[in-house]
Amino acid sequence: MGLVKMALTKLLFDADMLLYIACEKAEHVVHWYDDLYTLHGTLNEAIIHFDNHVRDLIELVCEHWEIEGEYEVIMCLSDNEHNFRNLIYPDYKANRGEKRRPILYAPMREWVMNSYNAVCLPWLEADDCLGLQANSKDTIVISGDKDLRTVPSRFYDFSRNIFYEYDKEASDNFHLIQTLTGDPTDNYKGCPNIGISRAERHLDKEGYNWTNVVNMYKKQGSTEEEALTNARLAFILRKGFYDKKNQRIRLWLPNTDKKKLPILDLKAQQEDF
Repeated sequence: MGLVKMALTKLLFDADMLLYIACEKAEHVVHWYDDLYTLHGTLNEAIIHFDNHVRDLIELVCEHWEIEGEYEVIMCLSDNEHNFRNLIYPDYKANRGEKRRPILYAPMREWVMNSYNAVCLPWLEADDCLGLQANSKDTIVISGDKDLRTVPSRFYDFSRNIFYEYDKEASDNFHLIQTLTGDPTDNYKGCPNIGISRAERHLDKEGYNWTNVVNMYKKQGSTEEEALTNARLAFILRKGFYDKKNQRIRLWLPNTDKKKLPILDLKAQQEDF
């Protein structure tokens, strides 16, 4: 019998967050005189911040999970033009308005795309690019976004300095919690008057299933349709939910075989954006 080649551990980075952090660190305000102020940034400084941050995170997660030898680094970025969640709910992330991006954002993004093994897929957010590649055996997701707990994988949340290790059941359970709580940062509301503590207490007591999610929505004067919208917004795409060639997404439904899920044809939507 021949030797079995072990798969390299994939370190899946949320490059959107790393980009913003590096760019903001490299921004500086200069007060020239009287009422004249300017904002400037140096690309090389942002690059140094980015690379140093990545190096520190790699060292941290490899030490924690005892990763030795070679590994693969993958940078995941959002599509800047389109987001399929806006087709499900037009007000998704609408609360962010015209918030200014760091002045170095565009050249830094281009540098990351050219300098790292980067993944950016049409209509998808960085989270989805992470989720499509993640699994519970040989990947580690590295992000500061707690929503990545809905992905079956090892996960280091660098914003909170917490290590997670989620299988499919644990990730599915957290997805139901997110469906109840919503996410104010992304402007979807979840179930009225339900925060994370109440959501966890309800599902811990009644059971982690779709029926109990819907029951809470109805109890709070909402509907199953609202619950489904929030569930689809909260669901980070996993393997089998995105057809890259044809730009099609399988829309989440509870307890449904992936092959039977409804299809969102993104190419057909292109003219409306």
